[in-house]
Amino acid sequence: MTVTMPVILGITAIFGLGLGLMIYERFIGRVIRFQTRQRVRRLFSDNDSFHLTTNQSKMSVWSTLGLALSPANLEELAKTREKLHFAGYRQEEHVGRFYIFKYGGVLFGLLSGLYLWHLGLFTPQMTIIFAIAFLFVPDIALKIITHNRLQKVTMALPDFIDLCNVSMTAGLSWLISVKRVIRELKPIHPEICREFAHLFNQIQTGMDRIEAFEHLAQRNPTAEMQYLVNVLIQNERMGSSILTSLNDFSQRIYRMREQTMEEKAGKLSAKMAFIILPFFLLPFMLIIVSEQIVNLMRMLTS
Repeated sequence: MTVTMPVILGITAIFGLGLGLMIYERFIGRVIRFQTRQRVRRLFSDNDSFHLTTNQSKMSVWSTLGLALSPANLEELAKTREKLHFAGYRQEEHVGRFYIFKYGGVLFGLLSGLYLWHLGLFTPQMTIIFAIAFLFVPDIALKIITHNRLQKVTMALPDFIDLCNVSMTAGLSWLISVKRVIRELKPIHPEICREFAHLFNQIQTGMDRIEAFEHLAQRNPTAEMQYLVNVLIQNERMGSSILTSLNDFSQRIYRMREQTMEEKAGKLSAKMAFIILPFFLLPFMLIIVSEQIVNLMRMLTS
Protein backbone atom coordinates (compact mmCIF):
# COMPACT_ATOMS: atom_id res chain seq x y z
CA MET A 1 0.00 0.00 0.00
CA THR A 2 2.95 2.33 0.70
CA VAL A 3 4.20 1.80 -2.84
CA THR A 4 0.79 2.56 -4.32
CA MET A 5 0.61 6.17 -3.09
CA PRO A 6 3.72 7.40 -4.98
CA VAL A 7 2.43 5.69 -8.10
CA ILE A 8 -0.92 7.45 -7.76
CA LEU A 9 0.75 10.81 -7.19
CA GLY A 10 3.03 10.27 -10.18
CA ILE A 11 0.18 9.37 -12.53
CA THR A 12 -1.87 12.34 -11.29
CA ALA A 13 1.08 14.69 -11.77
CA ILE A 14 1.72 13.45 -15.30
CA PHE A 15 -1.94 13.79 -16.21
CA GLY A 16 -2.14 17.27 -14.67
CA LEU A 17 1.02 18.38 -16.49
CA GLY A 18 -0.31 17.14 -19.82
CA LEU A 19 -3.66 18.83 -19.26
CA GLY A 20 -1.92 22.08 -18.29
CA LEU A 21 0.23 22.05 -21.41
CA MET A 22 -2.79 21.38 -23.59
CA ILE A 23 -4.68 24.27 -21.99
CA TYR A 24 -1.68 26.56 -22.41
CA GLU A 25 -1.25 25.69 -26.07
CA ARG A 26 -4.92 25.84 -27.04
CA PHE A 27 -6.42 28.38 -24.65
CA ILE A 28 -3.80 30.85 -23.44
CA GLY A 29 -1.78 31.19 -26.65
CA ARG A 30 -2.95 34.14 -28.76
CA VAL A 31 -2.65 32.28 -32.03
CA ILE A 32 -4.69 29.36 -30.77
CA ARG A 33 -7.37 31.68 -29.42
CA PHE A 34 -7.66 33.28 -32.84
CA GLN A 35 -7.96 29.85 -34.47
CA THR A 36 -10.64 28.89 -31.96
CA ARG A 37 -12.67 32.03 -32.74
CA GLN A 38 -12.34 31.40 -36.45
CA ARG A 39 -13.44 27.80 -36.00
CA VAL A 40 -16.45 28.87 -33.96
CA ARG A 41 -17.43 31.45 -36.56
CA ARG A 42 -17.25 28.83 -39.30
CA LEU A 43 -19.18 26.42 -37.15
CA PHE A 44 -22.01 28.85 -36.46
CA SER A 45 -21.96 30.86 -39.68
CA ASP A 46 -24.91 29.21 -41.41
CA ASN A 47 -28.49 30.39 -40.97
CA ASP A 48 -29.89 27.60 -38.89
CA SER A 49 -31.77 27.32 -35.64
CA PHE A 50 -28.83 28.09 -33.35
CA HIS A 51 -28.88 31.28 -31.36
CA LEU A 52 -25.74 33.16 -32.37
CA THR A 53 -23.89 35.43 -30.00
CA THR A 54 -21.55 37.59 -32.01
CA ASN A 55 -19.63 38.80 -28.95
CA GLN A 56 -17.63 35.87 -27.70
CA SER A 57 -16.74 37.74 -24.51
CA LYS A 58 -20.30 37.10 -23.31
CA MET A 59 -19.48 33.41 -23.05
CA SER A 60 -18.45 32.03 -19.68
CA VAL A 61 -14.88 31.06 -18.97
CA TRP A 62 -15.82 27.38 -18.80
CA SER A 63 -17.54 27.52 -22.19
CA THR A 64 -14.54 29.22 -23.78
CA LEU A 65 -12.23 26.67 -22.18
CA GLY A 66 -14.42 23.89 -23.54
CA LEU A 67 -14.21 25.36 -27.04
CA ALA A 68 -10.43 25.50 -26.69
CA LEU A 69 -10.39 21.82 -25.71
CA SER A 70 -12.72 20.86 -28.58
CA PRO A 71 -11.26 18.89 -31.50
CA ALA A 72 -9.85 20.78 -34.46
CA ASN A 73 -11.76 18.58 -36.90
CA LEU A 74 -14.78 20.56 -38.11
CA GLU A 75 -16.68 17.40 -39.05
CA GLU A 76 -16.49 16.08 -35.50
CA LEU A 77 -17.54 19.48 -34.18
CA ALA A 78 -20.49 19.46 -36.58
CA LYS A 79 -21.58 16.04 -35.27
CA THR A 80 -21.40 17.29 -31.68
CA ARG A 81 -23.31 20.38 -32.68
CA GLU A 82 -26.03 18.24 -34.28
CA LYS A 83 -26.39 16.12 -31.14
CA LEU A 84 -26.77 19.23 -29.00
CA HIS A 85 -29.11 20.63 -31.63
CA PHE A 86 -31.51 17.69 -31.32
CA ALA A 87 -31.28 17.76 -27.52
CA GLY A 88 -32.44 21.38 -27.46
CA TYR A 89 -29.12 23.07 -26.61
CA ARG A 90 -28.67 25.59 -29.42
CA GLN A 91 -26.37 28.31 -28.16
CA GLU A 92 -22.72 28.38 -29.10
CA GLU A 93 -21.62 28.18 -25.46
CA HIS A 94 -23.31 24.81 -25.11
CA VAL A 95 -20.64 23.23 -27.32
CA GLY A 96 -17.94 24.41 -24.92
CA ARG A 97 -19.88 23.20 -21.90
CA PHE A 98 -20.29 19.80 -23.52
CA TYR A 99 -16.54 19.33 -23.86
CA ILE A 100 -15.94 20.64 -20.33
CA PHE A 101 -18.33 18.00 -18.98
CA LYS A 102 -16.76 15.37 -21.18
CA TYR A 103 -13.11 15.91 -20.28
CA GLY A 104 -13.92 16.96 -16.74
CA GLY A 105 -15.76 13.68 -16.31
CA VAL A 106 -12.71 11.78 -17.50
CA LEU A 107 -10.54 13.62 -14.99
CA PHE A 108 -13.06 12.92 -12.23
CA GLY A 109 -13.23 9.24 -13.22
CA LEU A 110 -9.45 8.97 -13.25
CA LEU A 111 -9.02 10.56 -9.83
CA SER A 112 -11.86 8.47 -8.40
CA GLY A 113 -10.37 5.31 -9.89
CA LEU A 114 -6.95 6.14 -8.47
CA TYR A 115 -8.45 6.69 -5.05
CA LEU A 116 -10.33 3.38 -5.21
CA TRP A 117 -7.12 1.75 -6.39
CA HIS A 118 -5.37 3.20 -3.36
CA LEU A 119 -8.05 1.68 -1.14
CA GLY A 120 -7.52 -1.67 -2.81
CA LEU A 121 -10.97 -1.81 -4.41
CA PHE A 122 -9.76 -1.33 -8.01
CA THR A 123 -7.00 -2.81 -10.10
CA PRO A 124 -4.99 -0.59 -12.50
CA GLN A 125 -6.98 -1.98 -15.44
CA MET A 126 -10.28 -1.19 -13.72
CA THR A 127 -9.04 2.34 -13.01
CA ILE A 128 -8.35 3.00 -16.69
CA ILE A 129 -11.66 1.48 -17.78
CA PHE A 130 -13.50 3.52 -15.14
CA ALA A 131 -11.94 6.76 -16.43
CA ILE A 132 -12.64 5.93 -20.09
CA ALA A 133 -16.26 5.10 -19.26
CA PHE A 134 -16.84 8.72 -18.23
CA LEU A 135 -15.87 9.74 -21.78
CA PHE A 136 -19.14 8.27 -23.11
CA VAL A 137 -21.43 9.57 -20.36
CA PRO A 138 -22.22 12.95 -22.08
CA ASP A 139 -23.11 11.24 -25.38
CA ILE A 140 -25.41 8.77 -23.63
CA ALA A 141 -27.01 11.60 -21.66
CA LEU A 142 -27.61 13.57 -24.88
CA LYS A 143 -29.34 10.57 -26.48
CA ILE A 144 -31.64 10.20 -23.48
CA ILE A 145 -32.43 13.94 -23.38
CA THR A 146 -33.07 13.98 -27.14
CA HIS A 147 -35.41 10.98 -26.95
CA ASN A 148 -37.37 12.50 -24.07
CA ARG A 149 -37.64 15.90 -25.76
CA LEU A 150 -38.82 14.50 -29.09
CA GLN A 151 -41.31 12.28 -27.30
CA LYS A 152 -42.76 15.26 -25.43
CA VAL A 153 -42.99 17.27 -28.66
CA THR A 154 -44.73 14.40 -30.42
CA MET A 155 -47.23 13.86 -27.62
CA ALA A 156 -48.13 17.57 -27.45
CA LEU A 157 -48.36 18.10 -31.20
CA PRO A 158 -52.08 17.19 -31.67
CA ASP A 159 -53.11 19.43 -28.75
CA PHE A 160 -51.11 22.32 -30.19
CA ILE A 161 -52.64 21.89 -33.65
CA ASP A 162 -56.16 21.58 -32.22
CA LEU A 163 -55.79 24.84 -30.32
CA CYS A 164 -54.46 26.51 -33.46
CA ASN A 165 -57.52 25.26 -35.36
CA VAL A 166 -59.82 26.68 -32.68
CA SER A 167 -58.06 30.05 -32.89
CA MET A 168 -58.23 30.11 -36.70
CA THR A 169 -61.91 29.17 -36.58
CA ALA A 170 -62.42 32.24 -34.38
CA GLY A 171 -60.95 34.40 -37.16
CA LEU A 172 -57.23 34.61 -36.39
CA SER A 173 -54.53 34.00 -38.97
CA TRP A 174 -52.12 31.06 -38.83
CA LEU A 175 -49.17 32.97 -37.34
CA ILE A 176 -51.29 34.89 -34.83
CA SER A 177 -52.90 31.60 -33.80
CA VAL A 178 -49.48 30.05 -33.26
CA LYS A 179 -48.41 33.03 -31.14
CA ARG A 180 -51.60 32.86 -29.06
CA VAL A 181 -51.33 29.10 -28.50
CA ILE A 182 -47.66 29.42 -27.50
CA ARG A 183 -48.61 31.91 -24.80
CA GLU A 184 -51.45 29.74 -23.48
CA LEU A 185 -49.79 26.34 -23.75
CA LYS A 186 -46.24 27.19 -22.63
CA PRO A 187 -46.73 26.26 -18.93
CA ILE A 188 -48.04 22.82 -19.92
CA HIS A 189 -45.93 21.89 -22.98
CA PRO A 190 -42.82 24.11 -23.01
CA GLU A 191 -40.89 21.91 -25.48
CA ILE A 192 -43.27 22.22 -28.41
CA CYS A 193 -43.95 25.89 -27.62
CA ARG A 194 -40.23 26.55 -27.82
CA GLU A 195 -40.05 24.97 -31.29
CA PHE A 196 -42.97 26.93 -32.70
CA ALA A 197 -41.80 30.12 -31.01
CA HIS A 198 -38.52 29.77 -32.88
CA LEU A 199 -40.48 29.12 -36.09
CA PHE A 200 -42.55 32.25 -35.45
CA ASN A 201 -39.42 34.35 -34.81
CA GLN A 202 -37.75 33.10 -37.99
CA ILE A 203 -40.76 34.04 -40.11
CA GLN A 204 -41.10 37.41 -38.38
CA THR A 205 -37.46 38.26 -39.06
CA GLY A 206 -37.93 37.75 -42.80
CA MET A 207 -37.02 34.11 -43.40
CA ASP A 208 -38.96 32.37 -46.15
CA ARG A 209 -41.79 30.29 -44.71
CA ILE A 210 -40.84 27.11 -46.55
CA GLU A 211 -37.27 27.40 -45.31
CA ALA A 212 -38.50 27.99 -41.75
CA PHE A 213 -40.73 24.92 -42.00
CA GLU A 214 -37.77 22.85 -43.19
CA HIS A 215 -35.72 24.02 -40.21
CA LEU A 216 -38.58 22.95 -37.94
CA ALA A 217 -38.43 19.46 -39.45
CA GLN A 218 -34.64 19.35 -39.03
CA ARG A 219 -34.88 20.28 -35.36
CA ASN A 220 -37.50 17.57 -34.74
CA PRO A 221 -36.81 14.46 -36.86
CA THR A 222 -40.01 12.58 -36.00
CA ALA A 223 -42.58 11.10 -38.36
CA GLU A 224 -45.42 13.31 -37.07
CA MET A 225 -43.43 16.51 -37.40
CA GLN A 226 -42.20 15.56 -40.87
CA TYR A 227 -45.79 14.97 -41.95
CA LEU A 228 -46.90 18.31 -40.47
CA VAL A 229 -44.09 20.15 -42.26
CA ASN A 230 -45.07 18.48 -45.55
CA VAL A 231 -48.66 19.65 -45.02
CA LEU A 232 -47.54 23.22 -44.27
CA ILE A 233 -45.17 23.35 -47.25
CA GLN A 234 -47.81 21.95 -49.60
CA ASN A 235 -50.32 24.47 -48.30
CA GLU A 236 -47.81 27.30 -48.76
CA ARG A 237 -47.13 26.29 -52.37
CA MET A 238 -50.68 25.41 -53.42
CA GLY A 239 -52.48 28.13 -51.49
CA SER A 240 -55.17 25.81 -50.13
CA SER A 241 -57.05 26.28 -46.86
CA ILE A 242 -54.62 25.75 -43.99
CA LEU A 243 -57.49 25.19 -41.54
CA THR A 244 -58.78 22.23 -43.53
CA SER A 245 -55.28 20.80 -43.93
CA LEU A 246 -54.53 21.04 -40.21
CA ASN A 247 -57.90 19.50 -39.32
CA ASP A 248 -57.13 16.54 -41.58
CA PHE A 249 -53.64 16.30 -40.06
CA SER A 250 -55.00 16.30 -36.51
CA GLN A 251 -57.56 13.60 -37.29
CA ARG A 252 -54.92 11.47 -38.97
CA ILE A 253 -52.60 11.78 -35.97
CA TYR A 254 -55.37 10.66 -33.64
CA ARG A 255 -56.16 7.70 -35.91
CA MET A 256 -52.50 6.74 -36.01
CA ARG A 257 -52.31 6.83 -32.22
CA GLU A 258 -55.48 4.78 -31.94
CA GLN A 259 -54.05 2.18 -34.31
CA THR A 260 -50.82 2.15 -32.33
CA MET A 261 -52.71 1.52 -29.09
CA GLU A 262 -54.72 -1.27 -30.70
CA GLU A 263 -51.49 -2.83 -31.98
CA LYS A 264 -49.94 -2.68 -28.53
CA ALA A 265 -53.08 -4.16 -27.00
CA GLY A 266 -52.97 -7.01 -29.53
CA LYS A 267 -49.37 -7.78 -28.62
CA LEU A 268 -50.12 -7.64 -24.91
CA SER A 269 -51.54 -11.19 -24.75
CA ALA A 270 -48.38 -12.63 -26.27
CA LYS A 271 -46.21 -10.69 -23.83
CA MET A 272 -48.35 -11.77 -20.89
CA ALA A 273 -47.67 -15.39 -21.79
CA PHE A 274 -44.11 -15.02 -20.53
CA ILE A 275 -45.55 -14.06 -17.12
CA ILE A 276 -48.46 -16.50 -17.06
CA LEU A 277 -46.37 -19.57 -17.89
CA PRO A 278 -43.83 -19.44 -15.06
CA PHE A 279 -46.05 -17.91 -12.37
CA PHE A 280 -49.49 -19.41 -13.04
CA LEU A 281 -49.38 -22.43 -15.31
CA LEU A 282 -46.33 -24.14 -13.85
CA PRO A 283 -47.51 -23.92 -10.20
CA PHE A 284 -50.93 -25.21 -11.29
CA MET A 285 -49.34 -28.16 -13.07
CA LEU A 286 -47.16 -28.75 -10.01
CA ILE A 287 -50.22 -28.98 -7.78
CA ILE A 288 -51.89 -31.50 -10.10
CA VAL A 289 -48.78 -33.65 -10.46
CA SER A 290 -48.00 -33.50 -6.74
CA GLU A 291 -51.44 -34.89 -5.93
CA GLN A 292 -50.85 -37.85 -8.22
CA ILE A 293 -47.40 -38.37 -6.70
CA VAL A 294 -48.89 -38.43 -3.18
CA ASN A 295 -51.52 -40.98 -4.24
CA LEU A 296 -48.85 -43.11 -5.88
CA MET A 297 -46.69 -43.03 -2.75
CA ARG A 298 -49.66 -44.07 -0.60
CA MET A 299 -50.34 -47.02 -2.91
CA LEU A 300 -46.74 -48.11 -2.74
CA THR A 301 -46.53 -47.89 1.04
CA SER A 302 -49.85 -49.67 1.66
